[in-house]
Amino acid sequence: MKILHLIKSIVAGLTISIVAQLSFAADIPYLLTAASKGDVATVKAILDGGANVNTKDENDITALMYAARKDNADVVKVLLEKGATIDAKDKGGWTALMFATKKNNVDTVKVLLEKGADPKIRDESGWSAFGMAATSGHAETVNLMIQHGVDANAKADDGKTALMYAAKSGDVPTISALMTKGAKANTGDRLGVSPLMYAAREGHVDAITFMIDQGANTDLQDLSRWTALTWAIKKSHADAAKVLINKGANVNHEDSEGTPLLQLAVDNGSAEIVRLLLANKANIKARDKYGLTAYVYALKKGDAEIIQLIKDAGGKY
Repeated sequence: MKILHLIKSIVAGLTISIVAQLSFAADIPYLLTAASKGDVATVKAILDGGANVNTKDENDITALMYAARKDNADVVKVLLEKGATIDAKDKGGWTALMFATKKNNVDTVKVLLEKGADPKIRDESGWSAFGMAATSGHAETVNLMIQHGVDANAKADDGKTALMYAAKSGDVPTISALMTKGAKANTGDRLGVSPLMYAAREGHVDAITFMIDQGANTDLQDLSRWTALTWAIKKSHADAAKVLINKGANVNHEDSEGTPLLQLAVDNGSAEIVRLLLANKANIKARDKYGLTAYVYALKKGDAEIIQLIKDAGGKY
């Protein structure tokens, strides 16, 4: 029996030694490959054989990052138990949490957050895991991060909040998660552009409807005195414009240049939006700062349909 026990011990020792040597044999350490594959047993054997838990590839991507990217939560747990640096960064400034967040690997995100990963760390481009989650429409991950202490109104390096990014993507569940946790809808970025304006600019009707129903101000203005309706008109999003108008947006608003929305719609060549504005009592007699009416704009634009619409509504020079 003693001889058998001795043989087993020798074999076990050799196995660990061989695995440890394999971990350094290739250009990519085998620990990283095993972590990526989700091979818990091999990861444990390699680490028990003396491999560095924080070993990395040529881009400084660690085993923890490889595991996080593939949502191998069990491997992530093992690596952290063995001392992996949870907030280590690759050459682009990405952490394991960022890799997990970008792929919406919720199980791994949960493990990392519970173990203390920082969702506020920014990469070389100024992105945080929280910002990535909001932009990508990962509502559950957004919720998890807020539960772990992230400020719902925190701003990125460019002055935008997570709600602005979510509004830009149009993902209502993420917008809802943020607003439920206190994200402010009536605040602007460095140019004064609000979340509602971002949604209007992209034509996200459902997002626009939801935010207004939750208290977003339809007539908030950015630094150019553009409202959400201005953005919708400039981008020719007729459905978005219709929702905004139905929700009370001012159809006779003028921007910082003194240009009425009707003139903007005419100049933009959108007969549908011109018709919409006229149907909702846009002032046909309004003039811009140069004294030009919508009819003059229509004549300059040369669109026969729009000229007729303006003329039928009583438009004059």
